[in-house]
Amino acid sequence: MTDLILVHLAGEDGSEEVHGYWIDFWDYSQCISRSGHTPQIPQALYHELNMIFDLSKYDFRLLEVESELYALEDHLKLIESQLEQSQRKERLRLDTRIRTQRLSPEDPEWHEAIQHYYERIEFLLPRFFRGPFLVALYAVYESAVTEIAQIMQKKSLQGISIKDLRGDFLKRAKKYYKHILNFDLYTEEKAWQRISMLAELRNAFAHVNGRMEMLNENSRTKIKGWENQKTGIATYSGYIVCDAKIVEEIFQNVRESLENLMNRYKNWDDIHA
Repeated sequence: MTDLILVHLAGEDGSEEVHGYWIDFWDYSQCISRSGHTPQIPQALYHELNMIFDLSKYDFRLLEVESELYALEDHLKLIESQLEQSQRKERLRLDTRIRTQRLSPEDPEWHEAIQHYYERIEFLLPRFFRGPFLVALYAVYESAVTEIAQIMQKKSLQGISIKDLRGDFLKRAKKYYKHILNFDLYTEEKAWQRISMLAELRNAFAHVNGRMEMLNENSRTKIKGWENQKTGIATYSGYIVCDAKIVEEIFQNVRESLENLMNRYKNWDDIHA
């Protein structure tokens, strides 16, 4: 979160100067100039900025994680907006082709055009827009859980790191929080189920491009089960496709779980300060 601060300086001889500073609130004790260098901030200026913003009111712990979640929320809205716009364009392209070529259901070309249209709007576009989003969402979750674990490890003087454990990340994270930190990784079972679903989908999209035939039997069984339950996860031509509702639901559950974890960590940190 970076804001531009304009500082007005008036000289005794009547001269005036305006200096622009980018204040980086990841580390609000530093000031980044337009040129990208990090100059020393005069103590008086720092105190003046502190008075303007009353920095004591802000909790800067884990601010990066909160910022990433807000960015992902905006990104998801942009994805769905772009998908709607792309669908309208594809429909216009289809209607134009049918009209200009004077196609009718009796023509093979008409069926070809319809098939091409539905393949793009129901399969190709959703897969390539939503799949990478789920990969990014999981990356934010994993990095946040790891960061909090490392901070708590350092403060509680634990010799074992979360990275010392082996195996699937979710399993070792749950084990590490419970047995090493004596702290709950999550408090809502439904959220954990969606996080586990996210991990499975992330692995499928990141490692095999969502191709069912390249997944192991256990993963295929899970995904087929979600498809049969009408969760919004489906397979099309051997590929995984997620609808807007399930992606939004996964995101909301991940965000709520992380926000809950961060709030509980901050309370723990206040006690152990």
